[in-house]
Amino acid sequence: MKSENSTLSFQEISKSSGLIQKILYTALLLAVYRFGVHIPLYGVDQNALKSSTVLSSGLLGLVDMFAGGALSALSIFALGIGPYITASIIMQLLVEIIPNLKEMQRNQGDDGRKKFQRITRFFTILLALFQSFALARFLDVAQLAVKADSVFYVRTVVVLTITSLFIMWLGEVITEKGVGNGASLLIFVGIASKMPIMIKDTATAVRVGSSPQWGVISLVLLFLALTVLIIYIQEGSRNLMIYGAKRNNMMNKDHSLPLKINPAGVLPIIFASALLFMPVQILTFAGIQNQSISMLIRETFAKFPGVTALSGTFLANFGNWLAERIEFIFQYSKVEHSIAYLLMIIAFTFFYSSIVLNPREIAENLKKSGSTLEGVKPGRPTSEYLEKIISRIVLIGALAIGLIAVLPTHAEQWFQVNTLGGLGSTSLIILVGVAVDVRNQLLAYIQSHRYQTKSLLD
Repeated sequence: MKSENSTLSFQEISKSSGLIQKILYTALLLAVYRFGVHIPLYGVDQNALKSSTVLSSGLLGLVDMFAGGALSALSIFALGIGPYITASIIMQLLVEIIPNLKEMQRNQGDDGRKKFQRITRFFTILLALFQSFALARFLDVAQLAVKADSVFYVRTVVVLTITSLFIMWLGEVITEKGVGNGASLLIFVGIASKMPIMIKDTATAVRVGSSPQWGVISLVLLFLALTVLIIYIQEGSRNLMIYGAKRNNMMNKDHSLPLKINPAGVLPIIFASALLFMPVQILTFAGIQNQSISMLIRETFAKFPGVTALSGTFLANFGNWLAERIEFIFQYSKVEHSIAYLLMIIAFTFFYSSIVLNPREIAENLKKSGSTLEGVKPGRPTSEYLEKIISRIVLIGALAIGLIAVLPTHAEQWFQVNTLGGLGSTSLIILVGVAVDVRNQLLAYIQSHRYQTKSLLD
């Protein structure tokens, strides 16, 4: 029997006051975003762009997937939601370093959150200016601009910065007045828009024999299994019973503290991807390849003054090894990239969880309300107990989403399917995670409407 709290039907959506309007409003803004993706950036040599693959391959190909093809097409939305996501990452890091920012975000109510948001927008503007100039520079170096003069630079920077701020505004409005998290939904739509092309390319690859049919079937089955696992991780939690809160002199048996296995949702994936893509994006836009950096490392160690010929040879070999590892970190099909990606996801999961699940704050709130955890003394023992429990379940969640993120990339190699562009490595968990988040928000809205309707009838 299905729980009343977990059902979601079109009939209930239509009956919930204002929910249809929210959904339509969200769909309209997402349509506006998709429309802008197809408007080309003025001053780009379209013929040269069609013959270039630098913006649609490797890690930049994944960035382009997040932007829904806007980067490879060099549209006015080429920067996408990236500057805002990166600015949010910077602000979250600064919160743990600057006490005034932490006070502003947590203890100053709506005014503090608005100030915090204004600072985030300021960083977004700075990043948009930097990235738009870097992209203009790349178009100049790669000879993709019709005429790379000062007018082209100014026009490109102004257009890309304004459109990036417009996309940020779209995301904020969707979050405030629509359904779901706006930034996540924009990324979701960008990824989903590329899937029909991937399916078509995969079907073509099977037909011409470049990808085996068994490999495609195996990969699809793996994606389906991972989808189920993602849902369990996103929805799974450990409930700790809380005693002390009473209703009508009776103990409230339903009073519990749910600790989610993955409290950070898809944010660690997005954060880790943004940081991992940033160096390659900067180097590419500046007209420098990561191989050039690797060559510099090799030459530096090869020329290192050694005491003996043996030590000189050792240093040269070490330089070659180090340069190769650096190259592999920025190649999403390599093990080194997967390890770096996995470690970043785990680090961001713990970092974000420490913000939203602070054991000391939870223990203090329980003590103030006169509540206690089952079998645990209030105060410091509760804080230590919560810290131990949270660390364990977050570690499980972080390892799970990290492995889910990196496993399909190598599965594509094992199954000889190369037409998905690394879809499973990052995009699958974002697609499923965002879909689950939107579903949960719809359920919460419907449940609230149920209670309101019931109260009116009573």
